[in-house]
Amino acid sequence: MGRKFDPRQTMTEKSTWDVARNSTDIALEFALLGYVSIATELFSLTADFNDSCRACWSPGLCFAWEATGLWPDCIPDKDRTPEALAKMENERILWKRDTHKDDAGLETLMKAAQGNTKKVIWGRSSLRPDDYAAALDVALYLGKTEKANEILKTITENFHWMYRDLSKSRLAWKLLKDKVVARELGLDDEKVRAFGAEVLKTFRERLDKGPVRRPYEHMTMRELVQLCNDNTLKNAVWEETDYDPDNPPKTILRDPATPEDLAALEKKLGCELPDEYKEFLSISNGLGSWWNGFFGEPGFRSTDKVDIMDASEEQQAWEDAGVDLLKIPDLPIKMAWPKFNRVIQINDGEPDAEYVWLIEPGLINKARDSLWKGYDEADTVTKTQIMEALRSGYGGKDASDNVSWLVLTWCPNSVELYAFGSFREFLEYMADETAKEDTLDEEDEQGRPLYSHSVFSYGLR
Repeated sequence: MGRKFDPRQTMTEKSTWDVARNSTDIALEFALLGYVSIATELFSLTADFNDSCRACWSPGLCFAWEATGLWPDCIPDKDRTPEALAKMENERILWKRDTHKDDAGLETLMKAAQGNTKKVIWGRSSLRPDDYAAALDVALYLGKTEKANEILKTITENFHWMYRDLSKSRLAWKLLKDKVVARELGLDDEKVRAFGAEVLKTFRERLDKGPVRRPYEHMTMRELVQLCNDNTLKNAVWEETDYDPDNPPKTILRDPATPEDLAALEKKLGCELPDEYKEFLSISNGLGSWWNGFFGEPGFRSTDKVDIMDASEEQQAWEDAGVDLLKIPDLPIKMAWPKFNRVIQINDGEPDAEYVWLIEPGLINKARDSLWKGYDEADTVTKTQIMEALRSGYGGKDASDNVSWLVLTWCPNSVELYAFGSFREFLEYMADETAKEDTLDEEDEQGRPLYSHSVFSYGLR
């Protein structure tokens, strides 16, 4: 997971629905900062995809539009009524409002919200974001503006992990719409507006033109492999890898595989491997653990360790989690994908790390047959979604039909499944990942974090 807004990541992200999810989360933060007009414009850009991502919305966006009247055209009138908005209110907040609606109740709620302030878990005190949001709601319900501002100050001091709970209080938006959070954070209005313009421009370009597909296409395979090595050595935080921080590697490259090594591997696997993967092995016979911007990823196996794997259990896990190869959320039809009972594992992935598999042409053809069978049975809306998935993932139907070998990555911990149209394309993705620097520990002159995975606000002071 990178920064909340990364222009390059947005432009290269292949799943348009992931782009839409990111867009709505960024829109929510703009709204919380009081810049509801920017939030509305951003939300409207992804209107065609927002319904599919509805489960990821915070009701806070609707509360922001209610408070300001800045409803986007894509929200129907029936969803703007007091009755519809009442149904969106957080049940936990409503229950706590009902059971703590006096001074004594507010005090009890505040004690619960503060938790054990001396205890720190994963770098955070044990403050309870949901109770703080409920306490703010109760204070506003009781008309205690001064107390509400005091509570909001604490929430703002912990904005990067309390912002989502804050958004769920419908009453809180009476304050939030007036930029109270932005002022408390010390944000620069010109910086926020300039950042908003950049965000809108980036998302508009990505949605209009599709993803930037091959930014490293001009590089040779050798240059690409060398870049992954050089970026890792330059950017890696060795404490976040399996390497010894006191004795980091001088290279993650290995001696090249010989023609005999490659022939032996193909004989063992019983298939002829794609030329670009063999070219990679002939440059470096495997690869050490590489930097992804945040931690070390499992290295690539040498020819003597690459092997066949039955990924049926892993496939069952992602299907049980509702993850589909097309990455279309809430797909209304169930694709009858073939069993991934024979894949070629090319990295040191395991259940607590990411797997990287080569998928053979025979299995791809079966998957393609399943895709078009499902397509023929789908309604018009779903057919449009499938074509968008192929456009953003592979460059269109014709390009997807020409895929012969596929790289599939599966990370059980984060429940993330990605497909790449070739090994070369996956290596280009790696080059982009290794170029990312870890900036999360950087602070401003007052010791406040400059960056966060969760919010963009801290960089706009």
